[in-house]
Amino acid sequence: MKNVILTTIGLLFILFSSFKTQAEEIKVASWNIAWLGSHEYNHRTDADYKKLAKYAKQLNADVIALQEVESEYWARKVFGNDYDYYFSTKDWVQRVGVAIKKSQHFTVEAKEYKALDVGKVRHGMDITLTKNGKTLHLLAVHLKSGCFAAPLDSSSVKAMPSTSIKEEKRKEACTKLSKQISPLEQWIDLHASQDAAYIVLGDFNRRFSQDIALKYSEDKGLWQALNDDGQETLWTPTMTANSGCWGGYYKEYIDHIIFSPKAKEKYIESSFEQLIFKPKYTKELSRNLSDHCPISVKVKL
Repeated sequence: MKNVILTTIGLLFILFSSFKTQAEEIKVASWNIAWLGSHEYNHRTDADYKKLAKYAKQLNADVIALQEVESEYWARKVFGNDYDYYFSTKDWVQRVGVAIKKSQHFTVEAKEYKALDVGKVRHGMDITLTKNGKTLHLLAVHLKSGCFAAPLDSSSVKAMPSTSIKEEKRKEACTKLSKQISPLEQWIDLHASQDAAYIVLGDFNRRFSQDIALKYSEDKGLWQALNDDGQETLWTPTMTANSGCWGGYYKEYIDHIIFSPKAKEKYIESSFEQLIFKPKYTKELSRNLSDHCPISVKVKL
């Protein structure tokens, strides 16, 4: 009888431990929902919002970094009332926000990270999540678009041609992206100095796989500029993977979820996923849903 009782207690302990582990797992995602707002480029119908809501339900993330979403009103059209929303105040439809599931009961500290605005570009959102005495820091970003793989050092950017409008825009994009490196490094340096668990995620508009393949130096590649030694040794699952979004139409990731060493310890192995839209790619469909598919990871707090 004593053995039966001990066995039962042991089984209950294992079961309880399993539930406890599951309760400490959270799903963190990033999704650029192109032009989700009042801009004239948004031609979505009620049916399109229902499709987006269906994918949002399938994603079922606890924390979602949002890009190109104008406000909480527009976010609710996709994610509903199960989330609290924290948005930047930059006067532009393409705002950065973070949706946090209410049922997780996080203590949330949210601050706008305006330092990323180096001239008519988007602010970030600095989020601190605390639960059961454990803390995770997040920086949600949407960096300047248009400089996906070109070297970012000042001499290379200065030497870029600018005789056409297209060339001018590309040079301007690389100039601004290069200027965003410093505020990104400052945020990383601060949290690294505190030996904190932190994640930087969102739309970086940069192909890290090309930064690495081109073997850029620290002053030329965005990945190399951010990735240092010690507590600034970074990792992202998108570094060596190919995107399957819209049948691989956009092969190389520009959306990333970057982990610090402390945060990497919390990463649940092989949990990285990309939610693929089912229809075959067309330009119209990519506008009505998004040209970005959401990416996600699972971590333990």
